Amino acid sequence: MAFVEELRTGNFSLYGQWLALLSGVLLIVLGSVTFLAHVIFSILAIVFGVICIIIEIPLLMKLFPTGPGFDRAFGGLKNHWWRFVAYLVFAIVMWASLAKGGGILAIGAVTVTMAAGCYLIAAVKKQSKITTTMLGGTGVQSHYFDTRNAVPV
Repeated sequence: MAFVEELRTGNFSLYGQWLALLSGVLLIVLGSVTFLAHVIFSILAIVFGVICIIIEIPLLMKLFPTGPGFDRAFGGLKNHWWRFVAYLVFAIVMWASLAKGGGILAIGAVTVTMAAGCYLIAAVKKQSKITTTMLGGTGVQSHYFDTRNAVPV
């Protein structure tokens, strides 16, 4: 499924994934840029950015296996509610950086807030968890072509 087709699905889980990936990249870049001016918030931004990327790329979650205790407590971060809470905490910390003069980190705060909002909407609507096929996810099932019994060429 192409990127544009995925965006047309109306599934906020998919929108949340893309916004979280954008947030991860922005937080790493902006945290690196502002490192000397705002050391603590820059380190937090870089850590949050790495966590966003690890959580949202299915292949990376397989590289960092979790234990049964973690899976019981957090559902392996596959649940929309847990992702909403995690990104909301990240957003609150990044918004707090504005109080200390971390102006450019607000860009990361905006995108993390939007990702949290998308996961909140997906949770409230009880939408299924869908990940983009471009990053090794399941994608959106097509209603027009059934590939379950397809034979490789």
